[in-house]
Amino acid sequence: MGVMSLSSPSPAPSWPDEPPPQVGWRSWPLGESLPKSALVLAGLLAAGIGVRGVTGYSHLALLAVAALALSLWRFFLPVDFTLSADGVSESLLGRDRRIPWLAIRRYEMYPKGVLLLPHADATPIDCFRGIFLPWGGHRQEIVTLLNYYLGVRGTPIS
Repeated sequence: MGVMSLSSPSPAPSWPDEPPPQVGWRSWPLGESLPKSALVLAGLLAAGIGVRGVTGYSHLALLAVAALALSLWRFFLPVDFTLSADGVSESLLGRDRRIPWLAIRRYEMYPKGVLLLPHADATPIDCFRGIFLPWGGHRQEIVTLLNYYLGVRGTPIS
């Protein structure tokens, strides 16, 4: 059996760079923009008045306003987000939820944030299964973390 000799040394393995630092921020639209908050609250009031005017029932107006307010919970309640090596963490009213990077299969970019999704293929109920991360003034840091942790499972974000 012959001995093989290498004419040139094999290249060193390519190790990933140091992970980017974690980023954390609070998203609370109600407390961030007085004009937008006033508009949303006026819209809720107008919806209640409209339902009361059409049906004549105050309890239906209150039910309509409550349903609309419930659907806008992310607007009314402050949510703390943290992106780190462990994944995406969301904290709301003292309750924490962590989504590991491996659970995120796809993401969609929007002007106000990014939607992280658990399935590689689009489904009709994606908006209910995913988590939306508003930029909150941290767009570049979020993009850097998403490129680092999700770049191999999707198209890098520019």
